[in-house]
Amino acid sequence: MNILRVVRNNWKKSAFAAAVSGYALSSLKTHIEITQYMSEFSTNLSSTSENVGAPKNVLVVMNPIANKKKSEKTFKKYCEPILHLAGYSVEILRTNHIGHAKAYIEEMANLPDAIVIAGGDGTSSEVVTGLMRRNENVCPITILPLGRTNQATHKYFQIGVQSELDYIKSLCSALLPMLKDDFMYQSVIRYDVINNDDDSEKHLKPIFGLNGFSWGLLKDIDSTKEKYWYFGPIRHYVAAVSKLFSKIWSLETDYVYTPPCAGCLDCVEVRNEESRFLNNFLGKLVNPNRSNMKPQRQLVKNSECSSKQQGKMEANQIDINCIQNSENFSELETQFISSLQPGWDFIKTIPSITSSTIVPQLVLRSRTIQLHPTGETTNVYSIDGEEYDARPIKLSVVPNAIKVFC
Repeated sequence: MNILRVVRNNWKKSAFAAAVSGYALSSLKTHIEITQYMSEFSTNLSSTSENVGAPKNVLVVMNPIANKKKSEKTFKKYCEPILHLAGYSVEILRTNHIGHAKAYIEEMANLPDAIVIAGGDGTSSEVVTGLMRRNENVCPITILPLGRTNQATHKYFQIGVQSELDYIKSLCSALLPMLKDDFMYQSVIRYDVINNDDDSEKHLKPIFGLNGFSWGLLKDIDSTKEKYWYFGPIRHYVAAVSKLFSKIWSLETDYVYTPPCAGCLDCVEVRNEESRFLNNFLGKLVNPNRSNMKPQRQLVKNSECSSKQQGKMEANQIDINCIQNSENFSELETQFISSLQPGWDFIKTIPSITSSTIVPQLVLRSRTIQLHPTGETTNVYSIDGEEYDARPIKLSVVPNAIKVFC
């Protein structure tokens, strides 16, 4: 009874003490569960790594400011010990400016046996671009979900809203395919800025990406939602509402595209002319997945491959992604969304915007596509989550260009 009387007389202090104690017990429980999981994972790894001839030299491309500057601490605490336990020699590259990883990998004298990407989508894009610009075979990569945005990781692993324990499990799961040497060939998208100037010095090098291209109103909403972080889980809705006052609701562009092709004499010759290093990948025009290896198909003449279709479109949003079609080769899927209008109808559409379920009005499937902006448009578009000035651009599929551990 004395205890109850003390609690009643000091209920504020008692409530505060109960909250602190609950938080401490929850943190202790999580710490114990993580320790147990890491111990079990390390034990299983010790028996698995004995029979696998895994690559030993690994370059970790680390974005130290990713995930609110927590990425490096998380990697060193949970991931690096696993690599050392598996017998890997680990070198860490800490990026300190935009383009650092891209230039470093492009200019490396010798590539490592594998590259671990410890960052977000921007880091992934830089690594892939640096690898693809080299005139040689590229090394495989693995992607850790350590950045604020990780579209590439979600592409290969089932990752959702997580507890701290689930997050650690996802990191270990992302490393496991590399430790077991399980990989698949992944097609990438090549981006070439179209420059009509004949001065070769003004021609920009191509960019390569795994995720896709985004341009328009929905991209602007997604890129600005972090400005409204203080609204918590409804910040995406707030960012969408803020666009009611936007002056630019749609963009106009001319487009030119070539139909999908599994690989023929024409598109092989075009790729040879466009890039001297794509010869390394011309023999991989069908998907050489580890679980479904197929013999190389003989190249034939395809009269429709080089044919060009063109048109003009006014749209709110343009999304372009690389997909694997039903015939098991890669193609570009371009979606034009043009149904959004300011006013009450837009407000009713906000739930569909935040869940990315808006139905496009036009879908094109192609091997290459060119976009030529006309009229007043938004200033930037997004390539793998990184923003670039909106200029005429050509997108092309590079089939099965890079190994990804997944």
